[in-house]
Amino acid sequence: MKKLTILILVVVCFSCGRSIETEKDTSFDFSYTVDTVMVDPGDGLVFLRLGLSTAALTPDQKKLYNFNPAASEMEIIDLESLRLSDRIQMEKEGPNGTGHPRQLMTSRDGNTFFVSFTDVREFDPQLKNMKSYKIQGGDFEGLQLDQSLSFDLTISPDGKFVYAPYGSENTDQAREGLAILELQTMKLKTYPMEIWERIHAYIRSFFMDGQMVSRTYEAVYIDPVDDRILISSPNFNEVYILDLETDSISHKIFHSQLTEDSKKVPSVTNFDSPDQIPEIIAESEEQVSFSRFYYDDFNKKFWRFSRDLDRKIGDSAVFKGVVTLFDEELNQLHEEEFADNHLGYRFFKDGKLWSYVNVEDELGFAVFTFDF
Repeated sequence: MKKLTILILVVVCFSCGRSIETEKDTSFDFSYTVDTVMVDPGDGLVFLRLGLSTAALTPDQKKLYNFNPAASEMEIIDLESLRLSDRIQMEKEGPNGTGHPRQLMTSRDGNTFFVSFTDVREFDPQLKNMKSYKIQGGDFEGLQLDQSLSFDLTISPDGKFVYAPYGSENTDQAREGLAILELQTMKLKTYPMEIWERIHAYIRSFFMDGQMVSRTYEAVYIDPVDDRILISSPNFNEVYILDLETDSISHKIFHSQLTEDSKKVPSVTNFDSPDQIPEIIAESEEQVSFSRFYYDDFNKKFWRFSRDLDRKIGDSAVFKGVVTLFDEELNQLHEEEFADNHLGYRFFKDGKLWSYVNVEDELGFAVFTFDF
């Protein structure tokens, strides 16, 4: 392990005006060790086909719920004993049906939310009783007739609200901002925000005989932490912060000396040949990409993981991973190269980073212990 010096940080903040934070150059000691731990599956296998994309950490951080949609079965993984402790059979259809979830989330009161492209289904801690909330196609006061909510849904930590992008139903237009929907009353409040207009410039469309047949998808991360919502993009080294207490939005722009600070906006976004798709995807993947912000409630720090092209050997690309550390106010503290997979499933537990690894189709975690 080594000690590194923090890199110069330039942060620009926007909140009811514009302010510029002075440059900082502060020594920061940072080191870590990593161990790989395996989960005992007992007599069966843990469902890994979706890479834990339908998994959720319980509020006490002691268990991981991993849903197997093929079998409509919830796997309960005990992170204290590192074993699969239970399997709960669930229904896909019916009054307590799970539907077809694309992700799972848990709230502080222990409820589990099955989030699909069209609705949200809330189960009690015993996974016995369910409430269903229709999101897609809903007629919400506060939206115009030609506006709707996106399928990118995020549940608030208390389980009372849904956060979703909103905007025109015309797919050629960018979303306009973030909507907050109260589940019990279905009342909605909107916050116009420029980030969706900015990422719209990265979308590439493919046409055949003059008709659009497909287009690329650009993610926006929506991460609620206490009374704030962090909104960020894989495409640039920035974050928008919606403060729910003050109803204000601030904007921080960071600088990295280890990666580029943004992907290049493509000069051409419309294509008419399927043969161009592999080249376009490769070009995009060889540029910088940023993860969402992860909050470590033990150390009161935010973490972000990024990847950028290091070098090319012939036609092969070699990438470098980078981790960046922030304080509670999202001020950048430190960055350095880091070996973790920046796109994999991960979470913080008791101040340690748990990062999913597949070891010959068995569930494992690389557990990082930090010293700083």
